[in-house]
Amino acid sequence: MKPITTANDFLRDVINPVLQEMDMWSRSAAKLLLMTACHESGGFLTREQRGGPALSFYQIEPKTLTDLYANHLRFHEHKLRTLERFEPEGIDDPVEALRSCDRYATAVARLQFSRFAEPLPDADDLQNLGRYCKTYWNTGLGAATAEKYVKDYLHWTGASA
Repeated sequence: MKPITTANDFLRDVINPVLQEMDMWSRSAAKLLLMTACHESGGFLTREQRGGPALSFYQIEPKTLTDLYANHLRFHEHKLRTLERFEPEGIDDPVEALRSCDRYATAVARLQFSRFAEPLPDADDLQNLGRYCKTYWNTGLGAATAEKYVKDYLHWTGASA
């Protein structure tokens, strides 16, 4: 696995190519995934949650992955086949794939967001993207805030509001 040194590396080398291969690329989708990863990984510093089960730069919990397969992908064959294209060779356990493959984790994250009926916010509306992350990625009981998602995105990408 190639080391990720910046948010822009991750966007260029992982997020954009995966979304394009999935035929699910949009500026909004790419920015939403990058915002999620910037916040959840602490700036691409950790792929494993401290004291918890979450894995990858997106901090996907194994229970979330299991639920995605059992309650969404099995009803959407084309999405399941799409995700299978990103399964790393030689790794049969989806949880281990989350731990070891950024491309697979990115595909999982995009498919997890695709479960929700609300359309993705406009790519230029950072506040609404932050709200979307908080609403659909971090539970209402979670410690994150929409503002923190935006703040971390701005910090780690060097973008301006």
